[in-house]
Amino acid sequence: MSKTVLHFADFKSPCRGNFINSLEALREAVGERGWSTVYVFPAATAERDWAQELGEQATVYYLSGRFLSDLKLLRRVIKRHGVSLIHHHFYKLPYVLLFDLAAWGKKIPQLIHLHCALHIHQGPARVIEKFLLRGKAFIGCSEKLTDDAKRFYPKNPAFTAKNAIFFPRLEQFEPLDKAALGLRENAKTLMLFGFLYEVKGVDLALEALESLNRTGDAADLILILTSNREAIREKITQRFGAIPAWLHLLPPRNDIASYFRLCDLFLAPSRSEGLPYSVLEAAWLKVPTVLSDIPAHTALALPCASFFPCGNASALTEKIRQILRSPPSEARLTAQSEAVFREYRLEEWIKTVLNIYDKQLKNRRFS
Repeated sequence: MSKTVLHFADFKSPCRGNFINSLEALREAVGERGWSTVYVFPAATAERDWAQELGEQATVYYLSGRFLSDLKLLRRVIKRHGVSLIHHHFYKLPYVLLFDLAAWGKKIPQLIHLHCALHIHQGPARVIEKFLLRGKAFIGCSEKLTDDAKRFYPKNPAFTAKNAIFFPRLEQFEPLDKAALGLRENAKTLMLFGFLYEVKGVDLALEALESLNRTGDAADLILILTSNREAIREKITQRFGAIPAWLHLLPPRNDIASYFRLCDLFLAPSRSEGLPYSVLEAAWLKVPTVLSDIPAHTALALPCASFFPCGNASALTEKIRQILRSPPSEARLTAQSEAVFREYRLEEWIKTVLNIYDKQLKNRRFS
């Protein structure tokens, strides 16, 4: 019997990245079963070039941001396509409520995919949260997130679908000129994804880079901002008075490997993560990494990764200095790259997700 999976993603990134590429690979696998896929995104996503391209290949709907209009739209979508399963990504409670009402009485299984740490509300919002998430199944992108879901929602089904990498994306690159980007030829180049200032540890990286350059270790930092650009810029100017000459705020690119190929070192000083795509991408591209010692990073078991105590800017500075002066050998980086390829293949992620779909469709009481 034909089935339809509805993906709702609160995803507004300028680039489709690993996430959309993974969903598209999943759509293809679902199609091979004779099933259909429907996408729903927030209104702002419609402005993205990748979303318009996606709409030429798949069925895509956009919410308006007006609750009643969106409720009517979703009810039409569910009825028109005979939606069998709803798969949430980057969930927020107002959207969960919206889909609950749209699917009222239809017993459609709903999956909450945890791509980052499970947010637990406090006070009255916690009561609402428990009510809205009751009976829904969780998919953690790492064992840690799945364990968190089981701890806070012991009666809900919870599964792990470890994030995978769409490696063909990383084979596309354009040679970039350091001088054209304002990078110094005599300086080491570091990179960080930092759209959340504290969560991603941007403040720690800035303190480390300031210290390195002050003590004679010339280093430039490429800070990739997929969102919150102006808010991050304001925080930086408040701290330094202006954007430091060694700091370069650059937009994301679909061919992200173009940036990685400039780098001597990749930083991930995050205070919290789910399962970080960017760290695995750096490892596959044989870029040395310095990571905070949070569980999401240590669980990756990357043999060439260098760790520092989370939140300790001084330790981060020393670790960067150490790795820049004595990086892992090419042989070790190559072995690590091959291990990442074996461990994080998209085909295995797809098999896992399809198995979860099968289990939930057989047990439709979770809705």
